[in-house]
Amino acid sequence: MGISKTEAASALADIESTTGRGRLLKTYQVGGPILMVWGVVWAAGYTAMGVLPPERWGLAWLILDAIGIAASLLLGRRGDKAAAKAGQGWKVAAAIVAIMAFMAATYVVFRPTSVEPAIVYPGLMTGLVYAGAGIAFAPRYLWIGAAIFVASLVGFFFFQPWLAFWMAAVGGGGLFVGGLWLRRA
Repeated sequence: MGISKTEAASALADIESTTGRGRLLKTYQVGGPILMVWGVVWAAGYTAMGVLPPERWGLAWLILDAIGIAASLLLGRRGDKAAAKAGQGWKVAAAIVAIMAFMAATYVVFRPTSVEPAIVYPGLMTGLVYAGAGIAFAPRYLWIGAAIFVASLVGFFFFQPWLAFWMAAVGGGGLFVGGLWLRRA
């Protein structure tokens, strides 16, 4: 007794679907801890903005970003050996550099006249980037991005006197909780 072409095609489709789901879950398990690290970095950075004078913000973020990058590289290497072997790491790094260059150029071109737009802009960009990744590759990122985007706007319109602390709580907390959600996928 043989297997029909329809049954074979169905079995292959099931295998492909299962393999894709496994890859997605692995992506979430690798991305979760990295998102949690950036949640802590974000919370610490925005808290620093709330308590330090503006001329010290750059140094605080520089130190925190260096810690976040080092932790992300370490966690990424440990977590996704297959992607590293496939040479995909440079694509992620190039995308991050492009996004950071765009953000820096936007600040230079539009020169915020008050501190509030400068504080909320990273939240909006982070929301956009994660939503885009969610639409294209991994749906849970869409929800994380949408939550950060909306929370950033809520803070901008309703919590300006406490905007740095708002961003620390909802941005940092949102990334951290999103990381927990991804790890449990």
